[in-house]
Amino acid sequence: METDKETAYFEEISHYLKEISGFNLSISAIDREILFKFFENGYSTDQVKSFIKKEILKYPPEKRKKFKISYIEKYLKKHKKNKKTETKVIKQDNSWKYIINRFNIPENVILVENVPEDIKDMAIKKNILNYIWKTLPKQEKEKIKKEAIQKLKKRFILSNIDQKSVLKSIIREILREKYNIK
Repeated sequence: METDKETAYFEEISHYLKEISGFNLSISAIDREILFKFFENGYSTDQVKSFIKKEILKYPPEKRKKFKISYIEKYLKKHKKNKKTETKVIKQDNSWKYIINRFNIPENVILVENVPEDIKDMAIKKNILNYIWKTLPKQEKEKIKKEAIQKLKKRFILSNIDQKSVLKSIIREILREKYNIK
């Protein structure tokens, strides 16, 4: 039986796979086993996402619907797992405090509860980006929406995706780039 951490890990990878491929891809039982190997060996979701991105970008957009997680299995041997998680967490806390001070964000925005430690960083980032989005002037929001729609049309086959959720993801990506939030 999966733990909450493992379930969140698989869901995050599954969502990312759908987002980057532009297709509603699902993770098979074999793919799940491979992802579990990455999980057991201490690979973070960001590391697995980077492996997926490297492999999937080798294919033209219309052929990405045939992508399988097994294509990234070769990275299990090449890359060593990250053993510096404790120092990484400390650095992340400090970087969030810097961002909070830089944008005058209330500290309660970064408080996330009932979230596994592996994806806590993503939850905080999402909360910060949502807060920034809510406080942006209407004119700025419209400008970012137009840019996001252009990227959506350029990157994805529109009939194969949930346009609303992908558009939200692209808007967050634009905000991360614009405000230098890593």
